[in-house]
Parts: sequence; structure tokens; C-alpha cells
Amino acid sequence: MTRNFPMTMALVFAFPLHAANQPLVPDVAAFDRILKMYVLDDGTVRYAALKADLGPLSLFVDQIGAVSPDSHPRLFADRSSKLAYWLNAYNALVLWAMAREYPEKKDQLKTLIGRYQFFMSRKFKAGGRDLSLNDIETNAIRKQFQEPRIHFAVVCASMGCPWLSREAFEGDRLEEQLASRTRLFVNQTRNVRLNRARREVELSSIFQWYAQDFGASTEELLGFIGKYRNGDGGVLQEGKWKVRYVKYDWGINVAKPDEAKPDEAKPDEAKPDRKTAP
Repeated sequence: MTRNFPMTMALVFAFPLHAANQPLVPDVAAFDRILKMYVLDDGTVRYAALKADLGPLSLFVDQIGAVSPDSHPRLFADRSSKLAYWLNAYNALVLWAMAREYPEKKDQLKTLIGRYQFFMSRKFKAGGRDLSLNDIETNAIRKQFQEPRIHFAVVCASMGCPWLSREAFEGDRLEEQLASRTRLFVNQTRNVRLNRARREVELSSIFQWYAQDFGASTEELLGFIGKYRNGDGGVLQEGKWKVRYVKYDWGINVAKPDEAKPDEAKPDEAKPDRKTAP
């Protein structure tokens, strides 16, 4: 019994140590606080203020780098929790990369080469793997989940993007959140504008770049939009419509003025490449 004591005690103490070293999912509550602190109600970002206190977001980015649904699938119970991870990862990495280089490179997305470097060349860690933002959007999100509403949840730091949500995505609320972000986007006149007299509809370029995600035809695309329109969605499914696409605004989604203070207690109401498109 005496000879076995050291081994027994080693096993006893090893278990708490092992548990303490277990990887954890990224702290979504911390990311939620960051969004509420630096994102305004109109989806614009206080980049200068975020850069001045980048530590909390850098920590969340480190957590993304260590753990993902691919590297640690048991930490993500279902499809919604996996998708929520990737949506938060994409938005956090964009925020972090843009804030780090603000204001020196605030106009980098206005050029084709700038977008290529930001979205396709630059690599980030996600679950131990080196991935570009394009890898995350195209492979980790679009191909894997085939969920068209993600296009209104991922935000590429430009004014033509959907408004950045002031709340992090959560697996158990994801259906509600995706519906809310989609409804917000398609009811903004900058993204969807109907001219009933001329039977014309102007749409965000996102619907053109990712047309295949919304259906096999223009009718299916308009039907998708109609489901989330307030009041006039049904007319989009009646007869033929001429569709025009609005030029995308690649200007940075910075708050005006940059140091505007959000109401921190107020919750959120509520691309083909977005990266290389002209």
C-alpha cells in the first residue's frame, strides 16, 4: 500500500490539472460586450476607440485561434452552435484586423488589390489552422451550412455590407438572430428598392454576387426577399420584375464622428466575392 501511495496521489492530482487544461469555447459574452461598446445602432464602428483598447478583442481572437468546431467538435453541441462560432469568428477577425491598422489603412478595401490582400492573402488562426477570411466565408460557412441568411450576418467592414450587429451570435438564439438580420437588410431602401409603376427592383450587389445561394432563378431570389419584406413582399412574387443591382460602397463602416459614444445598455434590435468584386 505504501509503495502505491505516490502513484495514487499522482493520479488524484492529475485529473484536476487535466481538466484545467481542457480547451474552452471562445467567450461569446466577452465578444458581445465588445460589440455593444464599439458598434453603434447603425452598424458603424468606433475603430479609433477600439484600437486604443484592443486587448479584449485580441484575447477573443486568440481563443478563436485555439478552438473551432473542426478542431474540437465535441465542444459544439449542434449545427447552430457551430455556425454561430464561424459567424462570430469572421466578424471578430475583420474588426480586429481593421482596428489594428486604423486609420493608416482605412481605405484599403476601396481597391481590388487591397481587397485581395485583406480577404484572401492574409491568414488568421482558427482552431489551429491558418485560414483567410475568404476560406472562412466560402468553405467554413457557405459550403458547410448552405444558409443564405448568413450574408446578412457576416460584415466585411464596408458601408455596402449589412449593418454589424451589436450582439454576438449564439447557438440557441441563432434562428431568431438570422431572421432579424435578414429582415433588417431587405427592408432598408439602400438594399432593396421597388418601383411598382415600372416593375423594377434595385438590389444590393450581394444578391448578384451570391445569387446561387438564394435560388436557381430571379423569381426564387425575389421570393426569398419577399418573405422578409414588411408589407409589400407579396408583390415581388407577382409577375415579372426587372432587376438592377446597386454599386457596392467599399468605404469603411466607421462611425461618424469616429468617437461617437453608443448607448452601451441598449441591446441590438432588431460578396463573389465580396472581397474581389469590382
